[in-house]
Amino acid sequence: MLPAAGASLGSYDHVDAVAVDLPPGTDAEGFARLLLSRPPRWAGRLMAVRDRLVAPFGLRVRERTARDTRIEPGVRKGPFTVLEVREDEILCGDDDKHLSFRASFAVRPQPDGSGWEGVCTTVVRFNKPVGRLYFRLIEPFHHLIVASMLSRAAS
Repeated sequence: MLPAAGASLGSYDHVDAVAVDLPPGTDAEGFARLLLSRPPRWAGRLMAVRDRLVAPFGLRVRERTARDTRIEPGVRKGPFTVLEVREDEILCGDDDKHLSFRASFAVRPQPDGSGWEGVCTTVVRFNKPVGRLYFRLIEPFHHLIVASMLSRAAS
């Protein structure tokens, strides 16, 4: 079953999900905080380059905000806005003219019952043909950033 990320967009063109073992007692808010509060430095530099490249095309760029540790609806966390907070899942996302995306940070029991895992799901809907092109260009970086953030959360 697709988490709230898919349901909130209706239709979608891309979905991926990656799971990682979590330290005992980690809830969805803690999982989201682990991922969103300490992004890799290189990812921040990459996002700054992205912002400079897409700004002339009218695409949304990251807002420079003070570091905010809250995980609650309306709070900006890097490229995300927190949309929904539940005990087992935090839903973030953004809508722009070229694409809309949602990121879900969910916790669930491991399939074998041996502990808990965190699942990061990304769902993207292309709003215009340029959205598909844009996503295909950034997709390899998306996968690298998600993998790096998840490995940091598990350690």
